[in-house]
Amino acid sequence: MLKAGKIFLLVSGWIATLFVGVLDLPQKIHSFFEAFPNAKEDVATWWNLNTEFTGSWTNEGDITSKGDVMPVALSMRVYGGRVDGEIWSNGLSDGIHPVILLGGDLRHGGLDAYAFDFIGGKEVVYATFKIEKKGDNLLLKTLEQPVQLFPKEAELFANPDALKDKPLTNFDLIQKMLNSSKKK
Repeated sequence: MLKAGKIFLLVSGWIATLFVGVLDLPQKIHSFFEAFPNAKEDVATWWNLNTEFTGSWTNEGDITSKGDVMPVALSMRVYGGRVDGEIWSNGLSDGIHPVILLGGDLRHGGLDAYAFDFIGGKEVVYATFKIEKKGDNLLLKTLEQPVQLFPKEAELFANPDALKDKPLTNFDLIQKMLNSSKKK
């Protein structure tokens, strides 16, 4: 008799759990269809995002390089084979915009990139680069630049704060230009 009571208790508990699950089913179906578009977008982003190159990188604090190293930092996203981001270098720091735009394409496992800005509504390219993986780091090689704005070569280390403290506009230079024009 005691054995039959235990079996009855187990079966009734299973039936109650099943009943509660059936009652909860409409809410689960609703939440699935509500979350599906975001999940689909997250998967599409994950699928097209190149995580090898996407991130923030810098050579500041590099003690392994020989000689004087021009500091450079960049933040980029490589999505669907296209490069989109920003780049800063010590060579740009005397310009009005020390942080300029970075664009390019993913080709043959590396990036063909370029630093540019818009002047008078037109895209002006300041330099072109080849960026490749070197272990966990990136190797930036400057291919063309009219004046020395970027290092010829730099090994970049991942750093989420690479562009955090870089000014977007050089207000000191603007102030100097305005003051010099008032003196004339």
